[in-house]
Amino acid sequence: MSKTKSALAGRLSDMDLRLLRVFREVVRAGGLAPAEVALNISRSTISVHLSDLEARLGMQLCLRSRGRADFKLTPEGEALFQAINELDGHLAAFKSQVNAIQSQLTGSLRIVLPDDVLEIPQLDLPATLAGIRERAPQLQLDVQLAAPQELELEILAGRADVGINPLHSRRPGLDYQPLFHHQSLLYCARSHICATEAEVSEELLTEQELAAPSHAVLSGAAHLYRLFPRKSTANHMAARLAMILSGRFVGFLPEYLAERHVQSGELVALHPERFRYQIQNAATFKRSAAEHPAVRLFLESLVIES
Repeated sequence: MSKTKSALAGRLSDMDLRLLRVFREVVRAGGLAPAEVALNISRSTISVHLSDLEARLGMQLCLRSRGRADFKLTPEGEALFQAINELDGHLAAFKSQVNAIQSQLTGSLRIVLPDDVLEIPQLDLPATLAGIRERAPQLQLDVQLAAPQELELEILAGRADVGINPLHSRRPGLDYQPLFHHQSLLYCARSHICATEAEVSEELLTEQELAAPSHAVLSGAAHLYRLFPRKSTANHMAARLAMILSGRFVGFLPEYLAERHVQSGELVALHPERFRYQIQNAATFKRSAAEHPAVRLFLESLVIES
């Protein structure tokens, strides 16, 4: 039986790349009509381009109608869109590597940081960014915030070059440079029943509903989270803080984030000698990018305070 020849066997033509770009923008916009502005071409032309791409690949990529609501990717379309995103990441990395050959560092540096980065006392982010800009005035910075469970995935997928994240475990293909650590304690609002009791027993405490992260917690903290059978979750630290301040939940927070709320009387630490754990934070990047000039510049420019 003869094998079917791959639809994209050989070199990608300029037309292939143009059709892939049209498809990418349609998916990002959520339909043909919304993509007209981004692509600056008519809906009918977009439809023709999508049909040409489907014919070129020999597969249906999307179910489309005249509006946004009925636009839907097929499984093949989902897979192609993911492949295009990976290609974009590789192209950006290639551009940065080529620019690094030049004496003036140009291109882009994509940085991903935790959502509470400005609250972290050990990291002076404004001074870090100022140092990068002073040493590389032509380097374009792309700074993104993400929840802890998303940080490493952004780097692994090629959508970010370097980041700072809690060190949960070491993933294959990534390198880590330890930076600083902090303590997380258990808190409740001043109006919570655990704050109004003169002495709170551990039994009463663990009966309360816990505001927990929606991602896996540090191995060194898992035993504490298991003590609370009732949990509600939030993926961002700010959301968990809001849940605790509501007076209906208890939850673990970094000391630096809770400090001003403790000083104002809004939050109370609960059995801090028992309910506490330490988090190590690290600069994270792909092992293959360890010597990349822009990544090295970021690591050298970090302003860390004790």
